[in-house]
Amino acid sequence: MKRPAFSHRNWGCRLRDFSWRGHRCIALENETLRILVAADKGADILEFLHKPTDTECLWQSPAGLQSPHFRPSSPLETGHFREYFAGGWYEMLPNGPSPCEHRGASFGYHGEATLLAWEAEIIEDEPEQVAVRFSVRLNRIPLRVEKMLTLRQGRSTLSVSERITNEANQRVEFLWGQHPTFGGALLEPGARLFVPPCDAIVADTVPHDARLAAGQRAPWPFVRGRAGERIDLSAVPGYESESHDFVRLENFANGWFALLNPRRHVGFALRFDAKLFPVLGYWQLFRGGPDYPWYKQHFVAALEPACDLPSLSEAVKRGTALVLEGGETIESTLEATVFADLDEVHSVELGGIVS
Repeated sequence: MKRPAFSHRNWGCRLRDFSWRGHRCIALENETLRILVAADKGADILEFLHKPTDTECLWQSPAGLQSPHFRPSSPLETGHFREYFAGGWYEMLPNGPSPCEHRGASFGYHGEATLLAWEAEIIEDEPEQVAVRFSVRLNRIPLRVEKMLTLRQGRSTLSVSERITNEANQRVEFLWGQHPTFGGALLEPGARLFVPPCDAIVADTVPHDARLAAGQRAPWPFVRGRAGERIDLSAVPGYESESHDFVRLENFANGWFALLNPRRHVGFALRFDAKLFPVLGYWQLFRGGPDYPWYKQHFVAALEPACDLPSLSEAVKRGTALVLEGGETIESTLEATVFADLDEVHSVELGGIVS
């Protein structure tokens, strides 16, 4: 017999629907994972906890999830994103990290999907499996977005299946990407990043506190530092780095990455569609970024699979933006896995198999 949604159960797979700081939140949980989703704030995944090692994989900003009553003291030219950034893993849609204009609309940092309240529907609530579907309609581009999160008993893998539909009567273009932001107990000096063979690209212009030399392209993982030294991008530096960098990774045959903490013997891996998301942005804020908004406080990294970066308008010019005719739909499935007791990672296969 099918159990009612949110039947009271504290074993196997289970769900919790609750209000936190004035937002509807849903937690998906099994023996090894606890995943917290803020439905009213972009359906952002704010927590991804590995219970056996008590390792939180995602970064939470000091301000956390802002109350609905929060009002900024003045508007930011780049949009509202930074005022409401709680950390975690959010959708970049329909724009990336650079504000732009397209088809008469202005888009701030990372678009609007992460700023909207999403509907949540319980699809399955059984000890063997739970599934929740989140959905929203964007305001500035008529796209409907659906995101299904599924967690199975005995598995340390979250399945994320997404669908975007163009509800307009014309063609539309958009930038789509994922932005999991790592910190918590997972990211610390000595952590290791594993990706398939690819090219690492540093832009011609870099922050003044960058540790990487501007204007270079090299095979992963070695690039030049600002003093000409050889830097291994796969190794997370120490707190004394005080640096702020962004690297664009391209030309990988398979879509995956794995971030491993050797001291805790635990890691996070994401498998994604490399044809849909052929770019992987690697943002590194290792206690750099003086003044607003970072004040050299944070030790954070993000790994951002996307159709292109940094903006929708630039992607349209390059022909790399995603395009849907009226009524068309695009779909994608990602798998996020927490793994343990590996010294290095060579592949991330379908089904959360990390080896």
